[in-house]
Amino acid sequence: MKLVNIWLLLLVVLLCGKKHLGDRLEKKPFDKAPCPGCSHLTVKVEFSSTVVEYEYIVAFNGYFTAKARNSFISSALKSSEVDNWRIIPRNNPSSDYPSDFEVIQIKEQQKAGLLTLEDHPNIKRVTPQRKVFRSLKLAETDTLTPCNETQWSQKWQSSRPLRRASLSLGSGFWHATGRHSSRRLLRAIPRQVAQTLQADVLWQMGYTGANVRVAVFDTGLSEKHPHFKNVKERTNWTNERTLDDGLGHGTFVAGVIASMRECQGFAPDAELHIFRVFTNNQVSYTSWFLDAFNYAILKKIDVLNLSIGGPDFMDHPFVDKVWELTANNVIMVSAIGNDGPLYGLSPSYIDLTECPYMWPYCSQPIYYGGMPTIVNVTILNGMGVTGRIVDKPDWQPYLPQNGDNIEVAFSYSSVLWPWSGYLAISISVTKKAASWEGIAQGHVMITVASPAETESKNGAEQTSTVKLPVKVKIIPTPPRSKRVLWDQYHNLRYPPGYFPRDNLRMKNDPLDWNGDHIHTNFRDMYQHLRSMGYFVEVLGAPFTCFDATQYGTLLMVDSEEEYFPEEITKLRRDVDNGLSLVIFSDWYNTSVMRKVKFYDENTRQWWMPDTGGANIPALNELLSVWNMGFSDGLYEGEFALANHDMYYASGCSIARFPEDGIVITQTFKDQGLEVLKQETAVVENVPILGLYQIAAEGGGRIVLYGDSNCLDDSHRQKDCFWLLDALLQYTSYGVTPPSLSHSGNRQRPPSGVGLAAPERMEGNHLHRYSKVLEAHLGAPKPRPLPACPHLSWAKPQPLNETAPSNLWKHQKLLSIDLDKVVLPNFRSNRPQVRPLSPGESSAWDIPGGIMPGRYNQEVGQTIPVFAFLGAMVVLAFFVVQINKAKSRPKRRKPRVKRPQLMQQVHLPKTPSV
Repeated sequence: MKLVNIWLLLLVVLLCGKKHLGDRLEKKPFDKAPCPGCSHLTVKVEFSSTVVEYEYIVAFNGYFTAKARNSFISSALKSSEVDNWRIIPRNNPSSDYPSDFEVIQIKEQQKAGLLTLEDHPNIKRVTPQRKVFRSLKLAETDTLTPCNETQWSQKWQSSRPLRRASLSLGSGFWHATGRHSSRRLLRAIPRQVAQTLQADVLWQMGYTGANVRVAVFDTGLSEKHPHFKNVKERTNWTNERTLDDGLGHGTFVAGVIASMRECQGFAPDAELHIFRVFTNNQVSYTSWFLDAFNYAILKKIDVLNLSIGGPDFMDHPFVDKVWELTANNVIMVSAIGNDGPLYGLSPSYIDLTECPYMWPYCSQPIYYGGMPTIVNVTILNGMGVTGRIVDKPDWQPYLPQNGDNIEVAFSYSSVLWPWSGYLAISISVTKKAASWEGIAQGHVMITVASPAETESKNGAEQTSTVKLPVKVKIIPTPPRSKRVLWDQYHNLRYPPGYFPRDNLRMKNDPLDWNGDHIHTNFRDMYQHLRSMGYFVEVLGAPFTCFDATQYGTLLMVDSEEEYFPEEITKLRRDVDNGLSLVIFSDWYNTSVMRKVKFYDENTRQWWMPDTGGANIPALNELLSVWNMGFSDGLYEGEFALANHDMYYASGCSIARFPEDGIVITQTFKDQGLEVLKQETAVVENVPILGLYQIAAEGGGRIVLYGDSNCLDDSHRQKDCFWLLDALLQYTSYGVTPPSLSHSGNRQRPPSGVGLAAPERMEGNHLHRYSKVLEAHLGAPKPRPLPACPHLSWAKPQPLNETAPSNLWKHQKLLSIDLDKVVLPNFRSNRPQVRPLSPGESSAWDIPGGIMPGRYNQEVGQTIPVFAFLGAMVVLAFFVVQINKAKSRPKRRKPRVKRPQLMQQVHLPKTPSV
């Protein structure tokens, strides 16, 4: 009984200790209570690249000796008048080998010399040398960062500035739901990251990275670092005379890959080849990377890790070399920044109910009659550089989980090269589930084949089968009035062409990066519509491809594309039959478009806008049948509408509108005049909002608004979602807002008489990127109307078995079903951890130090643990005995005379056998 009490007490002590530890380490990320010791620091990631003046990279069509390269350049420049040029020497380990490029310096700013170089038959391309900057900084913040929470901000600068924020940053999407505690960025519990991601399963199977050459392109590594036993080579490609890591980033990256001490790496037995390509100030050049890449190919590197955050995709020599690495059987792992999904870029399942990880899919259930939900899956083929999908994917619904209520179609790359391919899965609801609500599950089976490693048999292949679980939420089809269709087909974005910002005040970032997508820069508007009970679907095809009877409102925002004649005809018919139309336009002025051109350092050309904030001429053609149209005016200003503060940013005005419509006007500054002549003028009674009911019986309603910036997350300064609600009440239910119909700013609709309609800018190149126009002698003309997307639904292969309860836990390693396979504990295949030598430090060799994680459970670590447990048992035993003695009541016993027999106990003992 005493032994039981001891173990019970020990268990209580351990549980209390564990609970206390959990209170400290497993604090949920959405707990905002500050704690002592929490940091005020924010991790700030910055990347930028600039062109080096007078320096150019001359890329050749093959690998040549230094003498041959010099001869090619000399002969090419001999015919030109460029005399002041020189080849910049590059002293690095690849200097003794042939190379496919050279770096030259030309002082004269003469394009003739560059053109002469490109005319040489052995010279492929001449591009500017680029200087790359990377920085990881800790910045002070005004507010205290809650426990276990990190604040991130990211900045990207190049010749084409980028301001892109993750969908999960600065919003509530990323907060954990509590259901998947082990997927909270691994920041709450100081455990082994590699083991958390089940790398130990691969270790037990013998996959520890042995005989795999891994190159780390970063800031170097110290020679005698205690955590690495298998560093085969360290090379320096910078202009600093050191191989050591003066920053710590390179050491950390190498530790994630192949650390052998404490926080073990994913492949502890891999051969590390350290390439120091960044200085201590985190500066690098394109030519440094190119030389290092060539050397990696010569050394037959298997995996190359590049954690730099860039560079610019228009750096052609860099991009070409990446393709060459892939062709030479090098697996390149590139970390291109800390933006993106919070939990990682590769789940082994499709769960459209899981928030926030599967946002925006999880934000809206699917239903019969809706646009198919398309999920793009990347297939990573680890068997070889090339592979293929055998036959085609199979759809196997789980009957007990109502999997037969969904149908699936596939689009995929038949050849997986290099190393990967795509699989687009279109998910829809069957007709029999039009009134059904619930969860439906199934899985997709894919078999991938690659050529066998040995060439003993011609045509031999190795195969691997992947199971991809699918889970969706189905609801009955919503009423037409609650369904909004977002037109994405007619929105264009960079990089195909120069489509300028909607707000001309954003001069430092003129490009419209996100393409006006409802899930990117109109994300807040999408969330608002969902919170108001609307169901939003995205149209990625022409107007001829959707059933207008299913939707109450078609929402068009900042349309830059042209329209097929068939689209215009169909839309007019749809509006006459009850479809409502809401158009948020933007500015279009040819004079201003010529004014906002900019010089691109990558292409060395002036970029002229292909359209304005919206394609007003195309919209006017669409609206002409209803006697509606926008002007080329450009206005800006703050105003009040129905007691709501509003802001008009670079918007246009309504040029003409039906007489029986409702038009609201305001007083603004003429921003177009300000841009062109740097003058400020005030214009009164600018028509900005128009509401119109189609006269035909059962006809829809049309709303025009000249500015979309109030809906845009990156531009919005005042909240105008109330206006969107009022407009949708009008288009969906026919309720005219009294605040608009009886507004003091209501004016007579403009007739458009005497106003010249905006015309397309002469010489624009919209046809180069348009899905509607094609190049033609003279003016561009419409292409033939493309066929609507046709999905071939896969024949289901129903399974009468239960789906896995936890998709994220199931099948972390895609080709291994951990629920069915019992893996042997191959102790001999475990990574061999090198013990510390006398005098070696167990701390990371990084400036400032990094707190190590939990120690490996190896010999030398288990002895202190058992000693501690033994001491706890002994201590618990004495604590129990003392407590019993103290708590036992004291009694006075009567004094009894001891029998004579008891006194014989003290007699001398007799030996016995």
